[in-house]
Amino acid sequence: MLISVSLNVLIIVLGIYLIFFMGSKAYSFGEKVFNEQSVDSQDNARTVEVTITTGIQAKKLAGMLYDKGLVQDKTIAYFQIQFSDYKDKFVGGTYELNTGMTPTEIMQVLAQSDSEEE
Repeated sequence: MLISVSLNVLIIVLGIYLIFFMGSKAYSFGEKVFNEQSVDSQDNARTVEVTITTGIQAKKLAGMLYDKGLVQDKTIAYFQIQFSDYKDKFVGGTYELNTGMTPTEIMQVLAQSDSEEE
């Protein structure tokens, strides 16, 4: 009986710890997705040229932005694209972006049709 009570207490404590741990991870992830940050300050921003095709997939775009140094994390960028109003509205072309832009500002530019078309 004493072992059964101890086991139940251990399971409850582990359950509480697991809920706390997973809640902290989920909060952290959500904060990164919705509290957008640019890679650099406007003073230190560098210009990067990006060429995309119309209808580019979110995963491919997130990877491209990460490779060009425009976002800090491609997984976070992927979810920012998925949750944005600009999803599936990107217009193919060549764009001049800078590292001082937030992900939403980048997506806004990529969704405009006045790019340097190739």
